[in-house]
Formats: sequence, structure tokens, C-alpha cells
Amino acid sequence: MATIKDYLTWRGDLSFGTDPLNEVDNYILAKVGCPDYSGIIPESGGTVPLRDAVRAFFESQKKDDVSFGALASGQIASVLRRLPGTKRFGEVGLTGFIKKLEPSSTEQFSALTLLLPDRTAYVSFRGTDDTLIGWKENMMMSVTDAIPAQKDALAYLNMAARRFSGPLIVGGHSKGGNLAVYAAAMADPAIQRRIRAVYNNDGPGFTDAFLQQEGYLRIRPKLHTLLPQFTLVGMMLKREKNVSIVLSPRPGPSAHDGFQWEVSGPRFVRCEQFSRSSLSFEESLHNVLEGMDTEARITFISQLFNTLEEAGASTVTDLSEMQARKGLELFRKVRNQPEVGKFLSSLIEQMLKDYASGTRAGRVIDRLMDR
Repeated sequence: MATIKDYLTWRGDLSFGTDPLNEVDNYILAKVGCPDYSGIIPESGGTVPLRDAVRAFFESQKKDDVSFGALASGQIASVLRRLPGTKRFGEVGLTGFIKKLEPSSTEQFSALTLLLPDRTAYVSFRGTDDTLIGWKENMMMSVTDAIPAQKDALAYLNMAARRFSGPLIVGGHSKGGNLAVYAAAMADPAIQRRIRAVYNNDGPGFTDAFLQQEGYLRIRPKLHTLLPQFTLVGMMLKREKNVSIVLSPRPGPSAHDGFQWEVSGPRFVRCEQFSRSSLSFEESLHNVLEGMDTEARITFISQLFNTLEEAGASTVTDLSEMQARKGLELFRKVRNQPEVGKFLSSLIEQMLKDYASGTRAGRVIDRLMDR
């Protein structure tokens, strides 16, 4: 089965002038924003070639084995290391790097602008990292009309549109895909006309009210939503009706990891329908959320994440055996709630187990939940 690593071998020596940007390029550009480029890429002002920025990032690390968190793809580092040596990506310019982590407002936000040789600006929003703040923020999408990161995404797109006069492409992976759609839909019509495409790579959906807004309806023809057949993140909230279902190898973290999606030429390989587990998750989650009022949702989300914070964890990686023991004992108490609360707890428990399987955190969760 061919993946993005094979794609780099096939097309790494082709410039964007020879072979225009495609959906596989989109995913690569979206993931270029994963590292913390603070001090390497300016928030405003100059542009740094990708080859220089990526090399500077790895040189700044104290160890060769660079991790981007317990839930991140294990292939991010190896793919990023290859990009500087390719003709296709090496000269892409990077600018406008911003990173915010605000526990008080439950916000995790990071964005980057990538300039292609034809001066097209790809505005990339990073997805959820492994901070608990980021995962809490994902869940708050079911409670509030606009989370802080969505408002920041719109402001960032407006800024990029002012700085660069050429065409715009907006994209992201996971929560970053949701931010890309939100920003494009809420942008002024003049900016929307400059947008060539919006890529939502396995990102959470939206509320019914959002999908009826005029801005969303205007930008909808330019949306490209790529969801793996085993998606869970893409089943959160209401999703766009016209989506491309991508062949992914197995459930769990690999399904969410676009570096594992099957590639054929300039496209991801399609399949006809979502997996049974994804459809079941979508139905169960939507049924439960529709039966809860806003106060009940906020109470549950607060209980869950307060429990993990009391265990001493600020990231999923922090859920080491010692730290997780206390937190998951308290988590059991949360499950001893009225019927809806217990059901929601089981859903979140399964999400954590699926997305952390194969990691130290996942093995710890498995052992403690089985006791």
C-alpha cells in the first residue's frame, strides 16, 4: 500500500509549476505547522524557506527522537525531515507563525502561512495537540456557538488576506480542519472570492445552525472534506454532506493519521462507505448530545477534564502510570452519574483508548479501566 512517503518519492522532484497543488500536497502542508517554530518563523514580517525553518527546528531539539505528543503521528518527524531535500517543498516560504495556549479560556491555537512559488498563500491551522486544553476545546464545540480558537482562526485568515494579495487556500487537520472551514465561512465575501479551496482533513463537524449560514453556503462549493473510513473525530457534530471517504488501514490512531492513508498518484484512494464502528459512534454521540441541554454538557465536560487535571496531567503524554492512577479512579466516580452521564463517559473513554492505543498512555488506560 502506497502512502505519503511514497508520494514524496514519486513527486518530490516536481515543482508546483510543473504539477499543481493537489489534495495530498494539502495534507503535507497542513502538517508542516506541527512543530513549534517560535524564534524561527516570524509572526509578521519576513518569510523563511521551508528547508531552513525545518532544519532549524530539528537542530534546536535536544534529541534526535522528536515527539509531537502521545496522540500525534509517529511519522511527522520523518516526513518533515524529507521535505527540505525535495524540489517541490524545499522552497515553499513559511511566515506568520503563531501559537497560543490559554488555559483560562480553554484555548489551544496555532497557525502558519505557507507561500507557494505562484504566490498562492496556504493558510494552515494546526489541529489539537496532546494538551488536555486542546481536547477540552474540541468538546466545547458542542456547547458554544464559536470557541476562542475559531474566532482566532477568522482573525488570522483576515490578517493573511491583508498581507498577501494572491489566491488563498485554507486547510488543516483534525481541529485545524474545523478551524479552516469556520474561518473561510465567516470571512467577508471579498476574501471568500479569493479562496481557491478549503481542506478539512478529518476535522470535527459543526452545528446545524452554522451549516445554514449564508457564509458557509457561499464557500461550500470550494470545500474538500477528507474523512478516513474509520473516522471518529470527523463524526463529532454535524458534518458536511458531500465528503470524500478515504481508505485507511485500521481503526484507532492510524485512521486519523493521514500519513497512513492510501495514496494513488496525486489523490488519496477512496472507499464507498464509513466503517460500521464510525457510523455507530456518530449515531450514539448525536443521540446523546441532542438529549442534553447546554448546562448538562458543560457540567460533564468540566467534570471529565477537572478529573484529569486533578491527576496532575496537562497533556495526554502526562498520563503516566503514576499520574493516571488517581485521575482514572476519579473518572470512575464520574461514570456513577445518571444514565446519560454514564453513557457519555463510556464514549469519551473509548475515544481515549482508541486514539492512544499503542502508546504508553493507552496501555495504562487499558489496564486501569479493566480493574
